[in-house]
Amino acid sequence: MRSKRGVTLRDIAQAVGTTTSTVSRALNGKPGVSPALRARILEVARKLGYTPHAPARSLALKKTENIGLLIHKRQSFSPTSFYGEIMAGAEAAATEAGYHLIFSTSDSSVLPDILNTRKIDGLILAGCDFEVRFIRRLKRRGVPLVLVDNHLDPLEVDCVTIDNHGGAYAATSHLIALGHRKLAFVAETLDNLSFSERFSGFRAALAEREIPLREEWVATGEPEGGEGKDNTYYGLVAMRKILSVGSLPTAVVAANDAAAVGAMRAIKEAGLRIPDDIAIVGFDDAPWAAHLEPPLTTVRVDRHSMGRLAVRRLLELLDGKGGPPVEIKLAATLVVRRSCGGEGEGGGKGKSLFASEKTT
Repeated sequence: MRSKRGVTLRDIAQAVGTTTSTVSRALNGKPGVSPALRARILEVARKLGYTPHAPARSLALKKTENIGLLIHKRQSFSPTSFYGEIMAGAEAAATEAGYHLIFSTSDSSVLPDILNTRKIDGLILAGCDFEVRFIRRLKRRGVPLVLVDNHLDPLEVDCVTIDNHGGAYAATSHLIALGHRKLAFVAETLDNLSFSERFSGFRAALAEREIPLREEWVATGEPEGGEGKDNTYYGLVAMRKILSVGSLPTAVVAANDAAAVGAMRAIKEAGLRIPDDIAIVGFDDAPWAAHLEPPLTTVRVDRHSMGRLAVRRLLELLDGKGGPPVEIKLAATLVVRRSCGGEGEGGGKGKSLFASEKTT
């Protein structure tokens, strides 16, 4: 990442008074940089004579010094979204290691252009929507690959995942500890791997206390008919289904915060109060979760670390130090706010970054 005149991203960052990752975003036209700061960075880069080109060591090793990050077209994306924060962590780690991060979207029907044109050394594949056969196709092509928020069973590809089961189990157990015995679960769909694992944690917490699982209180707002809607729409649809069956739950576990927001809207539309009539817990701890009314109890996921760890593992693969596939599973931490009727705002960082790590 050094120009012909020896100017680096670090030189530009020091001159501007910002970070190298911010400089990288500005120079590559990425989001997350204000127009004024971007203009300042570009002006300083011009004055210092920064001209990026592939380093000599990359030419000798036939490397591009680029890492690809691929997100499924179906996922919503913004700098503060779930995958936006993963990208920010990945970009920071890539920049520190002297790599560029190239972002792209695709689906499971075609290989992305960044692969067909050989612009990258390795690929991070983020999300559960990519088909297994697509992942295996990449593996057969010999693409160094790390999955994020996804895994194959048995373990065939390196991955960085969340303890979805444990996080949902903790959230459900908290509601049970508050006295709830009539619990519901809402999600966009249960065909998504992460959501199905969270539903598994919900069921396990009920079964452990011998609390019956009511099928009419498990609802999804399937994507069909939701084109053009934001992600909260599916939680709204799912919660309306539950509210229409007659007997009502006293608490709801949502598969993610977006579904929780939709469910909260449906509850309020029905003239019910949160948490007095129905308590609710989400999952992800989105940046806006604490600012809802009432503030949302949820399960915190360190998305930034997911991106950083994925890059770190991919660089090990590129250096030939990978060994057998590894699953790095991050702990999920319950953050207690008023939407569940609990006291205060608990949570925190948890005891450990890793819940577990396993290899084949």
